[in-house]
Amino acid sequence: MSGNGIQPNTVTCGTLITGLCRIGEVGLALELQRKLEKWNCKADVVTYGTIIDTLCKGGSIDQALNLFCEMINDPSIVPDVVVYSSLIHGLCNSGRLSEAIRLFDEMASRGISANAITYSTLIRGLCQNGHWKETRRYFHEMVERGISPDIVTYNILINSLCKEGKMEEACGVFELIIKLGKEPTIVTYNSLIHGLCQNGQWKQTRRYFDEMVDRGISPDILTFNILINSVCKEGMMEEACELFEQMIKLGKEADKFTYNAMIEGLCLTDQLEEAVILFDSMVDKGLEQDVFNFSVLINGYCKSSRLDEALQLFKKMQQKGLKPTEVTYSTLIGGLCQAGRVRTAQSLFNEMQSNGESLGLVTYVILLDGLCKNRHIDEAIELFQSMEGNGFEANVQVFNILIDGLFKAGNLENATKLFYDISNKGLVPDVITYNIMIKGLCKKGMSLEANKLIVEMENKGCLPDAITYNTIIQGFLVEHETDKAMQLVQEMLEKKFPASNALISMLTSSLSVDQLQNLDLLAKP
Repeated sequence: MSGNGIQPNTVTCGTLITGLCRIGEVGLALELQRKLEKWNCKADVVTYGTIIDTLCKGGSIDQALNLFCEMINDPSIVPDVVVYSSLIHGLCNSGRLSEAIRLFDEMASRGISANAITYSTLIRGLCQNGHWKETRRYFHEMVERGISPDIVTYNILINSLCKEGKMEEACGVFELIIKLGKEPTIVTYNSLIHGLCQNGQWKQTRRYFDEMVDRGISPDILTFNILINSVCKEGMMEEACELFEQMIKLGKEADKFTYNAMIEGLCLTDQLEEAVILFDSMVDKGLEQDVFNFSVLINGYCKSSRLDEALQLFKKMQQKGLKPTEVTYSTLIGGLCQAGRVRTAQSLFNEMQSNGESLGLVTYVILLDGLCKNRHIDEAIELFQSMEGNGFEANVQVFNILIDGLFKAGNLENATKLFYDISNKGLVPDVITYNIMIKGLCKKGMSLEANKLIVEMENKGCLPDAITYNTIIQGFLVEHETDKAMQLVQEMLEKKFPASNALISMLTSSLSVDQLQNLDLLAKP
């Protein structure tokens, strides 16, 4: 242009910079902005604002801030609310909330009034990062200044409050929307309904759902999925089926998420045949069955002890070209172990490894537990050693499983050694660990040693529970240590721990009528 004797001006360059920014060429836009002085042109607030906004949206916040500093150092250019809003938006998206607040307050000190977009941007950032004190401050400030929040701002606020479980406040904001004569949207209702479902507030959920319909707002597939998923998780299948039918009547097409929730709910409530019918109907509806669908149904078969059908479904899934996840494998391994089919479970575990499937601690724990419960303690120890060799650090749960398995195998020495290994590895035994040890020692006729462990656990800040007392008392009764047993029963009752039926039966057969009356064991509260 300048080569042809035509001198570019601010408007021409500004238009070109805007075009470059729109096509993502912010580097060229910056280069052009640097050349403006050579052409006796001056970048104006719009030019700076365009580049700053593009940099912020691209995540180059520091570069945008540097350009902003350059801009405010030029006394002839006054940044406007648009520039500040872009920077605040960028800082909020980067989680730099304190800088966003500082910039917002600086804007006010320069006499630049924030608009609805600026407030909404800041409020959204504060909400999403859980800064509720500041959120309330700027929200109230916005209202007091006569800037009416739009429904998008209210939706952001309600959604964030719901995610934090602050349902009373979320409902309060909703009531404010109605009071101010604003129209809630499907987004407003979906946020509230989801939050209420998550908190098990079914009565209020139904109220808002019915109110939404009365207002002429048609529930969308997301609304139904939220509701159906929530009631299915609670095993409320009658309500789930009613919602499913209502959804179909309203012309909404169930998607994979709907079917997933329904299948999982039916499996949860032992309605496996209905779950299978629904699973098969997905194909008729043109929906692709995914790994999650298969995994849910496999879990249903496992829980119903229908392992052969679970394995058949597993093979069918693989034949369809779907890759089982760790959850799929873990579900099957756990089901097989519970049914005593340890060899098949081990075979699946080996298949996981050979297929390069990512093995997590959960899978190791499930197989370890299965091996121990089925009295394959040597193989459990081998698996434990392999697990550690593969870089997995055993947690207390792993030690609990192994110690229990060793006691059941009659291996007191190794069980005790493993118990002390817990502390050596920097872990802290929990009440379950101590209860396993106490039970194992009592079964070996070592109730006095078990009682020492109770003292030890209390000294370490681990409080005995009802199981601890029931176990040690039964141990002393078996060894005819009646006085010690009675002393511990009294202590247990003072702590309001209930006596098990097994303990009551032992006490009844071991103690005299006077001793039982003194304990007041069967007294009703």
